[in-house]
Amino acid sequence: MNNPPFATVNDAQIESEELRRFREEWKAEVKRRKGAAIDHADTESEDIGPSDRSNASVTSFNVFSASAGPSSSGFATSLTSEPPTPSTSFHVSTAPTLSQGSNLAVSIYREAVVHEQRGELEEALYLYRSAFRRDPNVDRLYEREEMLGTIIAQQIASASSPKKAKALDPLMTPKVVLAGSGPTMDDLSKKLENSLSVQNLDLKSSVPRTEHGVLASRSLDSILHNFPQELVFEPEDEEESAPLKLLPDEMIVHILKILDPNSLERFASVNRKARVVSLDVSVWRKLVKETYKPPQIPVSPDGSSFLEYLSQQYLYDYRRLYIEHPRIRLDGVYIAVCHYIRPGLSENSWVNVNHLITYHRYLRFFPNGQVISLLTNEEQPPAHVIPLLKPTLRGLKGLFYGNWHLTGNNIVLSNLIDASSRSLTHVDFSSPTLVADLLGRNTVPLATGASSSESSHNHHAHSHGHGHSHTDDSSLPTVRYIFTMNLTLLSRPMGRWNKMDIVSYDSLNLETGEASPVALKHERPFWFSKVRSYSLN
Repeated sequence: MNNPPFATVNDAQIESEELRRFREEWKAEVKRRKGAAIDHADTESEDIGPSDRSNASVTSFNVFSASAGPSSSGFATSLTSEPPTPSTSFHVSTAPTLSQGSNLAVSIYREAVVHEQRGELEEALYLYRSAFRRDPNVDRLYEREEMLGTIIAQQIASASSPKKAKALDPLMTPKVVLAGSGPTMDDLSKKLENSLSVQNLDLKSSVPRTEHGVLASRSLDSILHNFPQELVFEPEDEEESAPLKLLPDEMIVHILKILDPNSLERFASVNRKARVVSLDVSVWRKLVKETYKPPQIPVSPDGSSFLEYLSQQYLYDYRRLYIEHPRIRLDGVYIAVCHYIRPGLSENSWVNVNHLITYHRYLRFFPNGQVISLLTNEEQPPAHVIPLLKPTLRGLKGLFYGNWHLTGNNIVLSNLIDASSRSLTHVDFSSPTLVADLLGRNTVPLATGASSSESSHNHHAHSHGHGHSHTDDSSLPTVRYIFTMNLTLLSRPMGRWNKMDIVSYDSLNLETGEASPVALKHERPFWFSKVRSYSLN
């Protein structure tokens, strides 16, 4: 038979009265002990003489042992026991510092605690396991760091507001005594930063700038300083192995020298170890020497190496030089997609017909200084044209062959010859000597008052023929016009050098020496497109 409802009510009332009575006794006991602690602290402050007050700067801490706190076994625990006896006081400056590996383990453990408090148990478990792998005693080190942090907070509070600090519960916070002459608060903060900080804030001074043979740029310098000293390759799955661990760094660097820049940066984004290894000076020095050579850089008049001058300008940071200094991409083609609207014919006078016309300009650059310029209409899509852009291409309308050189971010395409004529199908435009002979037999001295661009252009044309023997003039066709194009090289974003803007486009009459600009109404900038089939020799 079920109990009557009033019996349950009586039991609840009895339990509530007992709980209320215990709560009142507990509050009275806490107030009594707090009053006794405050009176004791006031008595100690009155006993300190003038000589002792003048030396009240050295910080010492009285830390209670773990057994001194009240028991938590149940409500029947007595709170009338004597105050706990403090253990031996110690100075913050004498506290043992953690090693770098222990510091990192405690930092990971602290992140795990935060994730656990947020309810993110999966991330917390992963971080806990990672912390215990680095240091089996990381939980004890974490508790030690938290206790010392509490001591420091109490010290700062007591120094800023002594009355408020004396009123704090001695059972909840450690007792702080300021006595003797010593460092100021700024000195104490610096000492704490050097000895007890969980995260190493002074790695910048302990890690050399050329660690692992790395000479990093400004953007990576601060990041590398925060990297730990010991870097390893770790598998994503803990149960699997990492074969890269078996290779020495020298072997990995040798392999990286074979990769192209894009593959090199993808490898560097794997982890910290990969980033440090990929920043080896020898990797980027080799890449810079293979890339920056004439016509990518000008030839010094005195015969000295212009690349050496660039290296000095970038403080021998070859990676930064490769990213920030202009260069023409040779592993693809620059394409300009242009549009314009042309009015059409309509049988109905009430209907206007307009046609959107699309055409493309292509520029492909070669390491030997040769360039191919091609203008096509919409009937020839890029997928069909790009595989044809080779030195053997002939017979297409709008096809030009010429030379290029880069000065700063200014690109000059000179000696552009129309190769769409059938009479030029047998001419090898990759031979500088043959092109110079082709232009030299048609070039005449310029008239007085010609523009500087014309003079420089003809000087460039004559320089190709200087010092070479001319071939049989009867076998060469007659060329009446050549073209010159000036462009500006840009990078969007930094390091890609993937955009070109046309500055000027001129035609030069070789018979009269007269230069005239070519009208450009609907031109758009060139954008780079990488082509895998283009091999760099």
